[in-house]
Amino acid sequence: MSEIKTDKLTGVGTAGSIVVTGEGNSTTTNLQQGLAKVWTRFNGTGTVAINDSLNVSGLTDHGTGDYQVNFTNNMANVNYAHTANSNNALALNGNANSVDNLRVGTYDGSISLADSSRVFSVAQGDLA
Repeated sequence: MSEIKTDKLTGVGTAGSIVVTGEGNSTTTNLQQGLAKVWTRFNGTGTVAINDSLNVSGLTDHGTGDYQVNFTNNMANVNYAHTANSNNALALNGNANSVDNLRVGTYDGSISLADSSRVFSVAQGDLA
């Protein structure tokens, strides 16, 4: 078994672009493009609180079931992909993306906004 230890990886042709051979050795993927740029798990009941996160500077509670995840480092544009889930029936991004935050709404079984004790959110795209 081989092991490589390093503090930094840099592409030869383009500094931020490293191609990795995928499963089955028949495809490749760009390492930078395949990484989540923002993710968080938080408690959305009572005083909202982050359980764990990456590239998240804080949360804003806009009312029942309506949360804003604020980024530490901005996205390059608003065309990133965002997914969310919660322990309630549904979690959606009902607002337009912003480069410095995203919004998550959590809903109960009757499709009404409802606070959720476990909310999960991920954004993938390019950082600024």
